[in-house]
Amino acid sequence: MEDHVDLTEAEDSTVLELVDRLLNQGVVLCGDLAISVADIDLIYARLQLTLSSVETARQAGWYASPAGSYPKQPEPHHA
Repeated sequence: MEDHVDLTEAEDSTVLELVDRLLNQGVVLCGDLAISVADIDLIYARLQLTLSSVETARQAGWYASPAGSYPKQPEPHHA
């Protein structure tokens, strides 16, 4: 698998082709956010955004279950 893909290599590529390529390969964007007043850091956040298709995420091991859903819990047994 290539680590770097030049998305501008095809001059006549459309936005749809670009989005398709991004979703098939997956993209990870990382960044840091710091909010400070008078050189005193008040809030610091390290951010990571992963953008891919569900199929690509599953193959890479990133995807376990949809956001907000939980595995079904077994029903308690009553005697």
